[in-house]
Amino acid sequence: MVSISNKKLLIGFVIIVSFLYLVFNVSKMAGVGVNPAQCDAIEGCPHEAQLNILLSSLPLLLSFALVVGAATYYFMAGKVESKEQSLKKNTEIILKFLSEDEKKLVNLLVENRGKILQSEATRLPEMNKVKSHRVVQKLLDKGVLEKEQVGKTNVLKFSKEIKEGLF
Repeated sequence: MVSISNKKLLIGFVIIVSFLYLVFNVSKMAGVGVNPAQCDAIEGCPHEAQLNILLSSLPLLLSFALVVGAATYYFMAGKVESKEQSLKKNTEIILKFLSEDEKKLVNLLVENRGKILQSEATRLPEMNKVKSHRVVQKLLDKGVLEKEQVGKTNVLKFSKEIKEGLF
């Protein structure tokens, strides 16, 4: 059984080999050449020499760009994965300190990108107006939420610190 990271590595290797094959054979496929009838030079056409240098250096330049791009992706993907794992771990730790009702509200906020109307909290299972108000007040006291009054309703959102950590 091949793991996901090995599959990614194998697919990446096949893509790189295919790309290099195409790059090194591009001059043969393109049929690019110089028309000797248009060149008046006796010792050989200088344009042909320039074109040969360009065609011979093209695979090297493209290969270098591919290697730099692959290396950048490799190093950045590792950082992104480690950040996502630490974020998930931090979220799980935070949720351990919350009651079941508080967890429900926090999960609702996460599903809605960190912002809901307070009235939506009352629609959670086993939640009524009084209970949701108490849960919201506890989360406000803990510094997890902020409440913003908009007209006659309240908008609940994560505090800056929590929002930066989650999103």
